Parts: sequence; C-alpha cells; structure tokens
Amino acid sequence: MKIKKLKIDGYKNLDLELVHSSDIIAIIGNNGSGKSNLLESLSLIFKSLYTENYNLSFDYDIEYLNSKNETIKINKSKSKLTFHKDDEVLVSIKDYLPKKVVAIYSGEEDRLWRKCFKPFYDDFIKDINKTKLEGILYSQTPQMLYLNKFYWHISLLSLALSNLDDNKDFIKKALDIDKIDKVKFDFNKGSYTDYSNSPTLEFIKKIDSKSEYTISQLQKIFDKEGYIPDDVYKHLYLAFTPKGSKIINDITIKFNQHLTIEDLSEGEKKLLLMKAAFEFAEQEDSLFILDEPDAHIHLNNKELIVKTFEPYKSNRQIVLTTHSPTITQAINEEELFMVDKGKIIDKKKQEIVNDLTGKFWNKHQQSSFLSSTKKLVLLVEGKHDKIHIKNAYSFLKEEYKSIDFDIYSLGGESKIHPFMNGLYETDLKNNVTYIGIYDNDGAGRGTLHKAGFEKEVDNCGFRKLKEDKIKHNHFFAFPLIKPENFTADCTIENMYDSDKYEEAYKESLTKTLGNFTNKSIDDLNKGIKETSKNILAENSKSFDKEDFKYFKPLFSLLEKIVSDNSIIETKEEEKEEQEQEQERNIFLFKNAKGAFNTEDESLTLLSGSKINKEYTPATKQEYKNKRDELIQTLNHTVDGTEITINSEYKFNSPSGAAKFVNGGNRNGWIAWKNENDESLKDKFKQV
Repeated sequence: MKIKKLKIDGYKNLDLELVHSSDIIAIIGNNGSGKSNLLESLSLIFKSLYTENYNLSFDYDIEYLNSKNETIKINKSKSKLTFHKDDEVLVSIKDYLPKKVVAIYSGEEDRLWRKCFKPFYDDFIKDINKTKLEGILYSQTPQMLYLNKFYWHISLLSLALSNLDDNKDFIKKALDIDKIDKVKFDFNKGSYTDYSNSPTLEFIKKIDSKSEYTISQLQKIFDKEGYIPDDVYKHLYLAFTPKGSKIINDITIKFNQHLTIEDLSEGEKKLLLMKAAFEFAEQEDSLFILDEPDAHIHLNNKELIVKTFEPYKSNRQIVLTTHSPTITQAINEEELFMVDKGKIIDKKKQEIVNDLTGKFWNKHQQSSFLSSTKKLVLLVEGKHDKIHIKNAYSFLKEEYKSIDFDIYSLGGESKIHPFMNGLYETDLKNNVTYIGIYDNDGAGRGTLHKAGFEKEVDNCGFRKLKEDKIKHNHFFAFPLIKPENFTADCTIENMYDSDKYEEAYKESLTKTLGNFTNKSIDDLNKGIKETSKNILAENSKSFDKEDFKYFKPLFSLLEKIVSDNSIIETKEEEKEEQEQEQERNIFLFKNAKGAFNTEDESLTLLSGSKINKEYTPATKQEYKNKRDELIQTLNHTVDGTEITINSEYKFNSPSGAAKFVNGGNRNGWIAWKNENDESLKDKFKQV
C-alpha cells in the first residue's frame, strides 16, 4: 500500500492536502501544530471503512496504490461517499482496504487507542469468547492493531526465534543482547475452555508441558510442528492479549545472564516494538502509524529508526510524526511534510527557507521557524547570543511583556542580512517583525554598515532594511547596546559585569592545564575561549536578576521598534478582518457566528462560537447522540450551560447549523442575521 494523496477537511484544526510519491510520510511540526490530529483522522477514516459506519464528521479524499498496482480512490464530501478502483466505480470498498492498520506507541497517552483502536480490540475479545459458545475457529489478530508496551516480550521472543541475519543483528547491535538464557511462561490453563479447539490453543498445548525453555528448545519444537516466527507472534498475541480470557498470563525473558526486558532503555524497547511489528504483524498492503517514534531514544540511536524502516518500507505504508532533527535529516526530502495550525506548510515556503538556511539549519530548525506563532523574531549571530538573550528575558519579561519573541541563531554576522533580505524578497511572513542583532565589534558593525540597511534616522538606535520592491515595517537591525562606560568591542559575553566572564575564563583555563601536549598556542587559546563562553552560558542560567541589568536597553529598544509599528499592524489587521468578514457573509445566531456560502448554501460555524449545552424538549435522542459525538470530535470547552467551539465546522445548511447551536430544531434562514439585522431569508431569498 502506498498513499499517493491525502486530503482532510474539518477534523479538529485540520485543513490540509498532501501529494506523496515516496515510501514514508513523515510529519514534522511543533506541539499543537496538528500532526497528531492527522494520525487520528487517518485512523478514523479506516475505522469507518472497516466497520462500514461512514458517518464521520469531516470530509476527506484518499488515494493509494495496492500491491496489485491498482489505484484506489475514496472520497467523502458532506454525506456522499464514493469508491473507485482505477477508473471503475465500486459499490463496496471492502476488498480493497489495507490488510491492517497498525499503530505503534509506547507512551502513556491513550487517545488514539480509545477513539480508533479499542472498538476493534473489544470485538476481538467478543470473538475469542464466541469460540467457547459457538465453536468458532478464531485465529486472526484485530484488523486495526494497537501495539504498546505490553508486547515487548512477544516481540523479543519472535525475533529471537528467527533465523534471519537481519533480526539476529538487530538483537545484538540495537539491543546489545549477546545471549538469551531462558524463556519462562506463566500458563493460565483454567482459561483453555474459552478457546475451544482454536489453532492458538493447539499452539500453546505444544509448549505447556513445562514453564521454562531455552531458545534452542523452543526452536526445535516449533520447527518440528511447522511454526515460523510469524505464527509465534500471532498466536502469542491471541493467547496473551484478551483481558479476562488469557491463556498466557506472562512471559519472562532472561538474557546476558541476569537482565530482563525491563533493563532495556525506553528507546531500545520502542525500537524492539517497531522491528517486530514490521516483521510479523502484517506485511504488504498495510498501514503503519507511528506517533513520535523518536521519543526517549538516545540521540546516537535515532538514525536506527530510519534504518529499521528500510527493509519494510517498499511494501508497507509508514506514516510517522517527529520532533527529531536527526530523523528529519535522515529522511528524504520528498518524504517530509511540515505542518502548522492544521495545514501543510507550502513546499514553496519550505524551499525558500531551505535555500536561505540549508547550509546552517537542519530541517527541524526550519520547521520550528516556519511554525513560529510569535509576532517578533530575533535573528542573532551565534548560539551563545541566543542563550544569553533568552536567559535575560526569562528574568526581565515582566518589565517587557510586549516583546514576546522567538530567537534563532544564524551562525555568523554575514548571514543575517541575506536571510532577512530573502524573507523580504519572497514576502514569506508579512505580519511578523524580524530584527537582526549584531555584535558591537569590528566585524558586526562593519557588516551592519556595509549590508543593505538604511542609515540610522535621528539616533533612533536601529536601521531599517532597504526597500527594493514595496514599503515595509518588518525588517530591522541594530548592534548590541554596550553597557554604560564600556568602550571596547562588545560581544554578548560583555553584557555582564566583567567578573562573570573572568570566573568562566579561570575555570576554562584550569580545565586546560595539563592538556598542553602536542597543541599549538593558537589551538589552546581558541579552546580556552570557546570553553569559557560555554561555561558562562551555562552559569548564566543561575544568575540573579540584577546580573542582567545591561540587557534592559536592548529590550527597551525592541519594545520601541514593536511599539512604533504596532499601530500600523493593528490597522492593517483590522482592515483585513473587515474585508474577510465582508467576503465571507458573516451572520450571527445567539452567541454563535457563521459564514454563509452563497454557492452551495452551506454555513460554516466559526471558531469561538458558543452553543447551548442543553437540548430543547422536542429533540430526539438520535440527534442528541449525533450532536454529542460531533462535539467530542471538535476542539471545545464547557462553561456552565454553554459550550464554546474552538474550531470551524461546515454544515450543509443554515438550519443544520442553527439546530446544532440551539440544541433543537430552528429555521436557520430566519435565525441567522447579519449586523444590519437582515436574516439569510431577507438577504438571499427575496422574491
């Protein structure tokens, strides 16, 4: 299975479309960007298709290739659902769905489990129980399979029984396991009758004559009976999983003489879970969903994740989310999609930032920049500038609340102007103020003077980027403001009383003593300088507020720049909002706001709308259930008798939207009124 196109419209904050042509779909974005919502919506889509319960609250369009090279297209628009195989219209999609959707997660968050995968687990338990009542031979794992920390032991045992060199290497190199000493089973024979004569019970009876084995002993039994590791994984899942009906209570694996799986790191256990799932859970035509697989994995092992994908990605669709710069660097460009506020960031924007920063920013840093929601962005020369300014602001922010900012280091004074000018040329973010801060030394001042900034006006303290195409109020720069009575060249380390850097320098020099052998004077001096800067940056985290007093003029100047432009920005934003409201035909009903679409006569409930928590007396229970379910899928808060909807949702008609707001039937053509007190009927239905 290979997803070629995916469009989601209306699930929580999602309004996105991606076109895909590679083996992995990797979603990168900050917390709250919508990347986990994408995994949820994808799971909900296949949940609805497997169960043939198509009443989802959002629209979608998905297109994928199966192993037969058939193009499968599924489209849901409003209440209409269509299926296609190549150009042929299908009545049923059942035979063309992925064999399985497998979610792999080892964290504590269980939202994805509860909303999407638990119903399949519950049905699985019911079917296991039917084996006793009706003699059904049940031997399949759930169609939507959720694998978490409970399956570490099954995963390790199945891999250990494999004769493949790749699996042996994984156990030795990724998990650092030299030898598995013994495997101990806790059989629950009292539940055997629940399984009737199922294949899983037959499997368990082959090994239940004793509780402890070596790997070679188990291998001998399974080889004789014709079981391969895939069978072991499936039957152990079936035997171990059903709550209340387990025929194996526990599996304990001892290795390296005295260790157990609990002695592995969280990252190693996550790698184990993924490796076994790819190897045994399902093969071709399956979808694997991984929510931040890099979490808890040591930096040195993060590339192992991508290497773990390699043998399997050609015939499985892997969709993952990540925060990791290491993983994003290891993933191919065409596999990576950046998400912000529920939207895929335009590839053009990605390419612009990549062109501007590709040599000194990795993909994660680029994503962080593109996903920033701050109205003020500072661009500084190096990492120490960033650390010290952030530390200073953390102590002084109560005095400078109007300048909340993000800050990025560009790796040298020569990069600030080209980066800012590139943003200006492409008009990437015209609602953000960018301010470059240069060192107040020869290199910094020289570059600032030679670069394309206008001359300082009226000793204002800052310069404006030269205007080539259009006027702007978004790009400025200035040098560090020297502390009072300081006349030498000033870098960020000089923004403290001199004794602070002196302490750091002494510590750096002490660390260097005894390490002079075979090193040049230049190398020694360079090392002492860099180490002292690192020490000062670390020490500054524990400084007192008074120690940051020389940063105050810097923050005051930032405040002045922001203040001078805030009136212009406010007027521009107000004008834009007014124009948008006029274009969208905004109408009000009670404490809700909606946008009417004249083309299809739909009405979109806008974020911030308040709806009744209670229902009108005549409202039927069936509608209550549907409305309650829809509310749960939307971002919302509850306060007394009102519910605030914090995301947009499109209704097919004004009356459908009015009924949702009211908690019972209401004629939307009359209920929704604009600022002139005209109803929809008055404005659009006049004869």
